[in-house]
Amino acid sequence: MKTQELTEQESLQIITTMIDKAKGKVGEDSIFYLLWGWSVLIGSVLHFLLMNIQYDKPWIPWAILMPATSIAAGIIGSRRAKKKSTRGYIDRLMGYLWGAFVVTLLIVLASSPFIGWMKAYSLMISLYGLATFVSGGVLQFRPLIIGGISAWVISVVSFFLPEQWVVLAVGLSMITSYLIPGYLLKKAHREKKA
Repeated sequence: MKTQELTEQESLQIITTMIDKAKGKVGEDSIFYLLWGWSVLIGSVLHFLLMNIQYDKPWIPWAILMPATSIAAGIIGSRRAKKKSTRGYIDRLMGYLWGAFVVTLLIVLASSPFIGWMKAYSLMISLYGLATFVSGGVLQFRPLIIGGISAWVISVVSFFLPEQWVVLAVGLSMITSYLIPGYLLKKAHREKKA
């Protein structure tokens, strides 16, 4: 089989097209940033409020919201996967990234009885930053890159905060790394489709 060599410009054009297609797909999937962003934000605010009224199980919002959000995300994801006919390199890369994010997040959650919940929250904020920063870099979408950097800054600061404020720092990181980029991604996708 004869192979044809591509010029540098043709190669760049192919890469740019792949990234644009992936951006479009991720734009369609911005619902996941919004779903998880709102769920974690609501969980952190409720946890904060319950801690301040000295409720004995302030973590209860997490026990309700996270499984419910996981089920909703799973249903949405499986429906969307049926509609997609092919998966390109960028799709696979993003799949590996977010898969690795979930596994590492579960490891941090499992280690929380040993390291303490507040340190676990700070590490989770750092993980949010990692996943959104890399996603933004792959997709060349600056709001995700900025969101990732902001989550890292919030993570570092959260190590020095009193306990109840660390919970709110989780919510703040959701606003900067998931919700704002998620809405901007959704807007960009709508404008591109119009």
